[in-house]
Amino acid sequence: MTRGKSNVLYLVLATVVFLSGVFDILRIYLPTRLTHGSVNSIVQIYIYNYLYFIFRNLSTPIYILFIFSVCGMWHEFNKDILLKLTWGVPVAAIITIIIADIFVHRLFVITPDLEYVRGPWLSYMRICAIWILAYSVICLVYNRNMISRQKFLLLLTLCPINIIGVVIQQYFPRYMVEILCTTFPLLFISLAVQKPEEIIDLTSGSLNYYAFREEIKRNLAAKRKLRFVAIKIIDFDQIKNTIGKENVSSFLTNIIKFLYSICNNDEYDVYYLSEGAFAILTLRDDANEIDIIAQKTRNFFAAKHEIHNINLMFDFKMCFVRCPEDLKDYDSVMDFEKNLLNSVKEKNTLVFLREIASSTDFQISNQIDRIIQHAIRDNRFEMYYQPIYEINTRQYVSAEALIRLKDDTFGFISPAIFIPAAEKTGAIHEIGDFVLENVISFISENNLEQYGIDYIELNLSVAQCIESNLSEKVMDLLKKYTVSPDKINLEITETSQDVNYDVIEQNINKLSDNGISFSLDDYGTGYSNILRISRLPLDIIKLDKTFVDDLDKPGMKTVISETIAMLKKMNKKILVEGVETYEQFDYFRNAGCDYIQGYYFSKPLPKKDFFDFMEASENGKSSSTLTNASFSAGGTSNE
Repeated sequence: MTRGKSNVLYLVLATVVFLSGVFDILRIYLPTRLTHGSVNSIVQIYIYNYLYFIFRNLSTPIYILFIFSVCGMWHEFNKDILLKLTWGVPVAAIITIIIADIFVHRLFVITPDLEYVRGPWLSYMRICAIWILAYSVICLVYNRNMISRQKFLLLLTLCPINIIGVVIQQYFPRYMVEILCTTFPLLFISLAVQKPEEIIDLTSGSLNYYAFREEIKRNLAAKRKLRFVAIKIIDFDQIKNTIGKENVSSFLTNIIKFLYSICNNDEYDVYYLSEGAFAILTLRDDANEIDIIAQKTRNFFAAKHEIHNINLMFDFKMCFVRCPEDLKDYDSVMDFEKNLLNSVKEKNTLVFLREIASSTDFQISNQIDRIIQHAIRDNRFEMYYQPIYEINTRQYVSAEALIRLKDDTFGFISPAIFIPAAEKTGAIHEIGDFVLENVISFISENNLEQYGIDYIELNLSVAQCIESNLSEKVMDLLKKYTVSPDKINLEITETSQDVNYDVIEQNINKLSDNGISFSLDDYGTGYSNILRISRLPLDIIKLDKTFVDDLDKPGMKTVISETIAMLKKMNKKILVEGVETYEQFDYFRNAGCDYIQGYYFSKPLPKKDFFDFMEASENGKSSSTLTNASFSAGGTSNE
């Protein structure tokens, strides 16, 4: 199941040890069956002994090569003359002794009675064997940080157990335990070091994300150069639905086979990282060769693919990366791989990281997970508030709380970047808790009624909506800050994600029963389920900014009027987001909407500026021209 140089060396090692055992048995057992004094019998025993010596003494040198491969030192071994000499001199000495002994018989002698008699050269053979054994221990100890502690200890066991076997068989020849003592550590290595289920993706048969991660970690820790091509199929979910889940495995397997075929070199490894993401990695530094492979890979993904009589063209993103030139450390590589879709803007072409790595957009996208963690740790989040205008009363009656992140290095980070990233990593729960407590505390500490503000709207992420204790969490915070439930309105967002809607509905109904009102945010961007909307206790439906942006497109006004009419019949209040001009405001006011939100009235504002705005507007009666000129908070109107 396992591909790669380590696996080849392990199989060679296992074969050599097996043959050592076979010839060890033959050289001891056959003398009891062959004719004593026969020249043919003596020759046979000599042959079996020489074959035993060859295979037995090759096992440890091959084991050292296996260690080099497992620890990621193979590249150094290929380049370093001293490493080769330290390994090769005792191996050459052993082979020389065996060849010379064919003529002088100083290693051992077979008597006419077919008895085995040790010779004086056996001591030299043992010195070479001890040299190689010590060298293997030194290699392991030197590279112990390249592998896990468990693997290090298991690899190390071969040496002392080997020595024990040699000593026992030396002084008690009747007990042939030497090969047995080599076999057991090989079994342990097979189970715990090679361990196919740990490093192989069973769907595609390729090396998996864990194997990729460990290879990156080992080589960067050893300060080696490595190159890899990262590929991500953007519409992988759509492909799975098109070809059927039962055909996904063969689809992935065919891609892996092709990638291996274009590499055509065992110094390139192919990885399937999950969900349509692949990588080709090598320690070779041949720019022309790697460029040819990358271009062939790009052409393959850009071509038409026939899968079970279905012709497919798929979108992908692809980037060539050099380490440490482009990405210097392990965390940077992992961040890049995770955020490839956001970090690389161009589709269906080969992008070189060196050409985009210096841009601010790339730096933010590639480091967004760390930026979020630092923001949580250092309290870098801040709440902004965007006033909401009620058409009937011609006043600002509420405001939406919008989170902002200000990083020391990059300044303001758009919510469109950090919110999806936080949802992927689970950090959205901590951010959501911050928003809930901060907004409820804000309501508690300020007399909003004097500004005409009846309630504050705040967003709940999909991840928060499926928290089993959401209702208790919100009610506990309201009680802690003595805030009435009618002072907040929770916004939930349409989604096409595969989520547990039963849990969401239970949470919404619990909170609604406790007096909390709800809005549906970004209506029109997800897969709207009218039945679900009709049975949820939603007070306000917020039309997404796309309704405003596409207002002049053919047919859009018909869609808007019909949508508003339907929602009105369901007794829903309607809010329009993203209104930026008087013409847009006038259209939606006359179309029957209840609330308007957008830059036409005000951008999202920090707390102090928000209160200054409310005072200057005389509770919403001032002209919008003043508000547009007075403040600037950054971001888009519906963020």
